[in-house]
Amino acid sequence: MAIYVIGDIHGCIKTLVSLVDHLDLKKDDELWFCGDLVNRGPSPTHCIRFIKSLKIKTVCVLGNHDLYLLRLTGEKSKNSSDLGIKALLEAPDKNELIDWLRHRPLAHVSGKYILVHAGIYPTWDTDTIKKLSHEIEQELQCDNWQKFISNLWGNYPNVWHSELKGEDRHRAIINIFTRMRYLKPSGDLDFSVKDGPTSQNSYLIPWFNFKGALKRKERILFGHWSSLGLVIRKKFVSLDTGCGRGELLTAIRLGDNRVFSTQVIDDMLPTSCV
Repeated sequence: MAIYVIGDIHGCIKTLVSLVDHLDLKKDDELWFCGDLVNRGPSPTHCIRFIKSLKIKTVCVLGNHDLYLLRLTGEKSKNSSDLGIKALLEAPDKNELIDWLRHRPLAHVSGKYILVHAGIYPTWDTDTIKKLSHEIEQELQCDNWQKFISNLWGNYPNVWHSELKGEDRHRAIINIFTRMRYLKPSGDLDFSVKDGPTSQNSYLIPWFNFKGALKRKERILFGHWSSLGLVIRKKFVSLDTGCGRGELLTAIRLGDNRVFSTQVIDDMLPTSCV
């Protein structure tokens, strides 16, 4: 049995199908996705349908673009400039696709691996990761989920405290799991810089290099940070290789670290983003 992990897809169905075909999956294999199944590319509807149709075990965590889509379902205007998302919101099976998406977790912990979209706060141990992910899952899976998600946009609070309550707590959890790249030395999240580490932003610390972070037995698998690209380390793997901007979609096979990549093929990429 092999586990393959795929980075951000961003609605590029032809690229996704090509990559999955290249993996030559067996019936006992598993396919994990780092989130951001939708937005930018033309076919988020087909991406979700395709993943749902696979005959092997799949695991998908939610990314910030997936949450953006869920938020739009509760807005009367549905005012996304992304044509792929508009098509999904008008699809005959829209409710089935949305229900499937909102039942995905923010984090998946299995054996010696943790799968998330963006990252993990340095002070969170494994039990805390499971608990906080479950908090959000419960809210997204309840009848009042659209009201819940409508109140979660914004950059504050931008530092984690276990005593946070209500919307502030939920917003902080979601921002850490789905939007985090850099931390300040104080532990505050910085959302202003999206580039990879350079001398110009050396005052900021990539979350996985934060001094004093808990020692973990698990390897963290994440996407989200396309300017960081493919990075394979003993303690983490970064897998967003720019599919959302017309570059590569990448998978890694856990165990031997074999990498599979496919150039974005014939998937038109509008410039809209969140």
